[in-house]
Amino acid sequence: MPKTFDQTQALIRTLLAIADGGSPHEAERELARSRAEKLMLRHSIDEASVRMTREEAHEPVRTDTEIVGSWVLDRLALRSAVYGAFGCRSLRVRRGGATEHVAFGFASDMSMAAVLADSLEPQMLAEMYAHGGTASDKRAFAAGFTIVVADRLTAFYAEVLTEAEAEGTSSALVVAARDARVDSALAQAFPQVRTSRRRLSGAGWSAGAAAGARADIAVSGRKVDPSTTRALGA
Repeated sequence: MPKTFDQTQALIRTLLAIADGGSPHEAERELARSRAEKLMLRHSIDEASVRMTREEAHEPVRTDTEIVGSWVLDRLALRSAVYGAFGCRSLRVRRGGATEHVAFGFASDMSMAAVLADSLEPQMLAEMYAHGGTASDKRAFAAGFTIVVADRLTAFYAEVLTEAEAEGTSSALVVAARDARVDSALAQAFPQVRTSRRRLSGAGWSAGAAAGARADIAVSGRKVDPSTTRALGA
């Protein structure tokens, strides 16, 4: 396992080169991509551990994204689920006639979540339209897609934590402390939050779940604009 940041970056670049066609064998390319994804996530956890050990100030960030167009609630639900899988917290906020996705989390987690949300949303909509059906069927399809994708991302995140624990990094404690700070940031910005539950009656859930199971959830090869996140109070 690489010990320094530069070594980690070099290994990630090598693995991504293999995943992007550096090997003629599909299984080897998939393994390389999986290892690169885990290293990217693991490095975020390890960096947080170092900073917390040194008691350095490192606050959660916040993003406010207006959701425009059609299927707003379904797209917002997907975005919230993706962010939640990476330890971020999301709210649906109404300002005037606009609906916004407001998220809180640490910058590295928020960046990965933003990349995936921006990739998964068009995947979900394309699959949903291809499946067809009534509006209720499409909403059920989106719900099935969202739940399965969130489960896949959560399982991947848990696998990374398990590997880190096996190597002696107290990642579970670090993540728990980070979660508490993110929750605190949300509570300070929105002290009174109301919860709501949607009722779905369509017949598209199973098809949506199948689409979620085959969706591309890779981060590698995609980029996010760092200016989309800002520290609280900035």
